[in-house]
Amino acid sequence: VNLGTWLETQRQQKRKGELDISLEKHLEEVGVIWDLCKEKWKNSYRLLVKFQQREGHANVPSSHKEEGVNLGTWLETQRQQKRKGELDISLEKNLEDVGVMWDVFKEQWENNYCLLVKFQQREGHANVPQKHKEEGVNLGKWLDGQRQQKRKGELDISLEERLEEVGVIWSFFKEQWG
Repeated sequence: VNLGTWLETQRQQKRKGELDISLEKHLEEVGVIWDLCKEKWKNSYRLLVKFQQREGHANVPSSHKEEGVNLGTWLETQRQQKRKGELDISLEKNLEDVGVMWDVFKEQWENNYCLLVKFQQREGHANVPQKHKEEGVNLGKWLDGQRQQKRKGELDISLEERLEEVGVIWSFFKEQWG
């Protein structure tokens, strides 16, 4: 009998409550892991904490690997499980405690909007030049993207209203020529 097969049989017996307690203790003493999924999750979480401490955030790029584990893919899987209501609340809390953002696009939009507000307060208008960068973010390009979304009818009305509140002009042509 192959060791892996034998060990899986022991795990199944433990789950069913049929494993002899003395054998269970001996296996635990030599480091047998009973719940492999839980152990993999803990390891990935440990790597996420390590990443967050090193990088100062928990926005792991989708293709990022940490110690051979595809941490970006793992984190996206956690986000998908949360969206489907399948992520255990305690795991969700652990991820939030380390700074995981569930809706990356919303968070990015909010960050860019805050940069726009700073620009508007400093400059007295919200007409950000196309290539202008604010704190390393190409704010002009982002704002142009918002204008394009509005023209296509794809910009959420609540976002549109917030942009208008800080003085965003949707069409310079209309503004200049009426």
